[in-house]
Amino acid sequence: MNNNVILLIGTATQMAFIINLYITPLLIYISHKHSIFDIVDDRKVHSEDTSRLGGIGIYLSFIISTLISPIIVSVILKGTFPFKNSEIKLPFLILGTFVIFITGVLDDFTPIRARYKLVGQIVASILVIIGGAVISYVHIPFTESTINLGYFSYPITILWIIGITNSINLIDGIDGLSSGISIIAAMIFGVVFLLYGQFISAIICFSLVGSLFGYLFFNFPPARIFMGDSGSLFLGFILAVLPIATFPHSGTSLILPVTMLAIPIVDVFAAIWRRIRDKRNIFSPDKFHIHHKLLNLGINNRNILAIIYGMCLILGMVVIIYELNPEQNFTYVLLSWILVIGFFIYLHFNKGKE
Repeated sequence: MNNNVILLIGTATQMAFIINLYITPLLIYISHKHSIFDIVDDRKVHSEDTSRLGGIGIYLSFIISTLISPIIVSVILKGTFPFKNSEIKLPFLILGTFVIFITGVLDDFTPIRARYKLVGQIVASILVIIGGAVISYVHIPFTESTINLGYFSYPITILWIIGITNSINLIDGIDGLSSGISIIAAMIFGVVFLLYGQFISAIICFSLVGSLFGYLFFNFPPARIFMGDSGSLFLGFILAVLPIATFPHSGTSLILPVTMLAIPIVDVFAAIWRRIRDKRNIFSPDKFHIHHKLLNLGINNRNILAIIYGMCLILGMVVIIYELNPEQNFTYVLLSWILVIGFFIYLHFNKGKE
């Protein structure tokens, strides 16, 4: 990695961080002035009026940094920065994130029905698919075989994007949780993209990291602001799309997000299984997500973050080890998935004060 790349990554991260550091206090002020707060109910762990507009700051600082930082670096270097080997189609990605962001904003200001949010997610997914973000192949582990999904690639891609989008939305239950998970995931994504020379995707990741750090400054417990659906839907969407947009022809493109987002993915599968078992609507809310179960064990908010952040960092190290030698190191990935599932099984049987 040359000095130009380091300059660009540093510029993108710092710009997003500083912008959101200034936007977020303004959003908190607007929320208090116009009483735009997260509704307190028996599922929520907070008991005070808290702004739910943090997603606006995350998105705006991310977009500004992603678009402006390459221009600044090009001016500094007195030339055009060489983005080589880029598969990602930035206009379609930005358009898709805008649709999902607006869907979340509408829900934050005036709660909308789940079916309408689903329509927004499908439209956003179709836009990035048009831009080439498609799961076209699936590699069979421990073999040299790859399955061409053909026409099934489109519905599978839509289901993947919607699933990951909602997994981040559902795990956004305590201060600092979804933002912290997303920071670690975006950092590891960025490192992997740099390893493969995918600089545009890396800029996007580190812009997201900077934006989230600016938000986390106000969201770390006790939180002064929440990201709302505008933030959680956007984060889930961008983290679902980036790997398949960057490596659209790779049969192993899902290994990166599945491993890094294993905790929210298993959490959402556990929620679906739980609701089917209890004969309830799979979209009905409850208080049995991973953070709720850890709270029931008597663990406080910050210690829960330490546990889950630590697990995410371990998953990140597994991903890096895998990417250094994919043919030899998939066993480590498989073991990491088993450990995450085992952790959820442990929590299921150890009900604490539930």
